[in-house]
Formats: sequence, structure tokens, C-alpha cells
Amino acid sequence: MRCCGICKECEQENTGFEWCISCNAIHFKQNFKNWTSGNDDIDKLIQETQLSAIDSYKVLEWIPYNKFYDIEYVIEGGFGKVYRAKWNDGYIDSWDDKNNNWRRCGSNEFVILKSLNNSENVTSKFINEITMRCRTKDFIFSSVIKIYGITQDPETKNYMMILEYAEGGNLRNYLDKNYDRTDYYTKFSDLYDIIFCLEKIHGNELIHQNLHIGNILKFQDYFNITDIAL
Repeated sequence: MRCCGICKECEQENTGFEWCISCNAIHFKQNFKNWTSGNDDIDKLIQETQLSAIDSYKVLEWIPYNKFYDIEYVIEGGFGKVYRAKWNDGYIDSWDDKNNNWRRCGSNEFVILKSLNNSENVTSKFINEITMRCRTKDFIFSSVIKIYGITQDPETKNYMMILEYAEGGNLRNYLDKNYDRTDYYTKFSDLYDIIFCLEKIHGNELIHQNLHIGNILKFQDYFNITDIAL
């Protein structure tokens, strides 16, 4: 049985859920002339993910900064600044044959915009973190916070990663506000989630190198890890 179905365009087996790598690569390539990040290395990285994506989880996009609103400063670290924002379009899900455009999910939902200082002169650190995040993207489970694409702050000119928003905050926030310390089932379940994330990272031949309570993030039903390769 073909678990991913048949592509309506080429009538070949899909490589992912409602995703055909061959046809979607054509759709992406036809749009290359309509956008640029202003940096050849970033353009190349985004284009490579779009041409090789076997499902929607593997895709990166260049997103103009004006697609975000209600931008709110969250925190500053040694690497740069983090903001919370709403994205009016949302991320690519699949190709819509009838409208000849991309179907999108998560419109007007929160995302995280994470900048790296001085990344207007794109550093290997910035490219490296994005590459590491892409290597850990998974169709069914994700161990690392999803990255949807890249944008640029028009004032600082720093490039910013567009990341999945964890509504539960980091592990410290979760323990302080929501944790029943007598519930051992929950404790073991949470530990299992964190161990599973690390197992996925190690399975991709990566080591986090700086795991701490601040970069373990809580979603409604699971944990993810962030800041890999930093």
C-alpha cells in the first residue's frame, strides 16, 4: 500500500504526506527569481532545502520582515536577541493544484524570531546552526525546535531565524508554574521526552554541547530542544 498517496501532477508516488519532491522542486525553482535574501550563501541554503525536500518539514523559506506583526522583545543573550511575533501567512504545508499556489498552516500564530549579532555579514555560526536544525527535522517526531525560514531585521540588518513557538516556555518556567512535584508518572514521562530528543540529535551524529534548563522548551504535550550547535 502506498502510504503517501499518488501525486496528482505526475502520478508518481509521493515522497511525503501530500508532497512530491519532483513536482514541488519545480514549483520552488520557478519562484527563485522572485525573491532574494541579499546574501548568496543564504539564498543557496534556502534553495537547496527547497529542491531536496522530501516533505514540507524539510523546507526553508525567505520571508520578508513585513509578514510579521505584534513583534515583542523577549530576551537577549550572548548570541543576539529573541522576539515573539505573529506571522500572517504561516508555513508551507502542501501544493494546492486548484489555486496553483502553496497551502499554508499556522497563519496569524506566534513564532520566534531569533537574530545573531553582526549576522548582516553572515557568519559560519549562523549558517551552521540553520544547517544543524535542518538535519534534525523529522516527518513524524521533531527533537529540535522547527525552523521555518529566514528573515532580516530592516533596522539592524541582522538576519533572523523563524522558529516554532513553544507556548509553555522553557523547562524552568514549566517547573515553576505547572509542575505537580508529587506526580511521578508526569516526571518520568517528561524525562522520557527529553531523552528521546537527545537520542534523535545523537542519531543525526550531532552533540548539543550546551544543554541546560533554558534551552529545553515545553509544548502542550511534549518537549523540544533549541540552540543546537551554539
